[in-house]
Amino acid sequence: LEMCLAVAPTGILGTAVTWADLEKHLRAAFGTDARFGANKSVVDIGDGNGFASCCGLINCDWVGIAAEEKLPKTVVLKIPTAQALRKLNDAAPEGQRMFNYTEEQWAEMEAKFFNIHNTEVASYDFLDEFEGLAMPRKYYGRAVEEENKAEGQLCLEYMDNSRMMSFYEKHTVEQVRQIARALGKIQACSLKKDVTAPALQKNFFENIANMWPLETYHGMFKGVLTVDSCDETKELMKKIDALLDTYHGSTLPSTIHTQHGFRPVLVNGDMHTGNVLIDQDTGDLAALIDWQCTHLGVGVEDLHRIALTALTAEERRLHTPMLVEEMYKSMVEHLDGAEPPYSQEKLLVLSDILYPHCALFFASVFASFIAKNDKDPSISDEEKATRKEVTLNKLIGSLEDVLTIDITNKKHIGNLKFKE
Repeated sequence: LEMCLAVAPTGILGTAVTWADLEKHLRAAFGTDARFGANKSVVDIGDGNGFASCCGLINCDWVGIAAEEKLPKTVVLKIPTAQALRKLNDAAPEGQRMFNYTEEQWAEMEAKFFNIHNTEVASYDFLDEFEGLAMPRKYYGRAVEEENKAEGQLCLEYMDNSRMMSFYEKHTVEQVRQIARALGKIQACSLKKDVTAPALQKNFFENIANMWPLETYHGMFKGVLTVDSCDETKELMKKIDALLDTYHGSTLPSTIHTQHGFRPVLVNGDMHTGNVLIDQDTGDLAALIDWQCTHLGVGVEDLHRIALTALTAEERRLHTPMLVEEMYKSMVEHLDGAEPPYSQEKLLVLSDILYPHCALFFASVFASFIAKNDKDPSISDEEKATRKEVTLNKLIGSLEDVLTIDITNKKHIGNLKFKE
């Protein structure tokens, strides 16, 4: 590889993207002659919340704004890099780390993150023409190109008075219902207009399997026992480990629509709590962010991921059918005459079929968040214990349901192929 953004020390947030790059692209986006002032600054707002990029809140300090111009004082800048994932990984003790990579392997991982970044840029480009979506406004997006790997960046609207949902909190069913309806509206967009961008045509889950070999995949689940080693969890993890060979590298979520013969919708692919912004005062949905894993498939994937990370296991089990119905109804309401690809009854069946794929994807990563919480010196012991109780409820509950639903799925799966 010619360069690795994670080790470039001179640019914004330790990347190769410079202030001059950002200013040039923003000036072009707004058609302005104004420039950044001496008090421009950046705050890292992505630390611990993302894996495939770093994210900075930029104070532009515009100088020379024309009287009629309305330029944003602050913007969000995303830059593809492996440094965020590496930092999260290295924060875990030996035995709890997801990856034991060499420098060369980290460089290879970063190259894959460049492709993920290009997917996010293509997602915003596609959804740009639709109004009223629960997404931040895109000011500009630059894809990573072979001849200039430092060019990759995405500049977005800053959602004022908002905060991220948290994996450590018990969020409400109403909050997830709002997200379900917002997802349905976005899915309708991809049924009203064909998705043709090559970056959105890729088999997302095949790429994940290439990033995480089978041995690594098994290792990622070992961290669960380092945060909960009771006899029940030991027995649970034995049963989960026996299933991993079946689900590792499964491309079913990206191929089920072709195998069943229905039209796919646009799927975010990473719709966990860290990728949802809510209003600080009301808790209402503000925006769905991070479209780096977008692909074509069945929208219930996104619903499972946000329900798994936002709700307690008990509330998720009780309310999933209602949430699937809300997402489906919202999609149909916004089709403007286009045909729905499946019935609500069919979507409930697809929901069960896809649940284990979504839950295992979630569980493989989020054990590391529990370990990170336990090591954070800024959190009191009482708060750590509260957070751990909430997160373990979500994590263990998700894996218990994998075992149950995997068994009941046998009558629904039929001739569906997990790997193509």
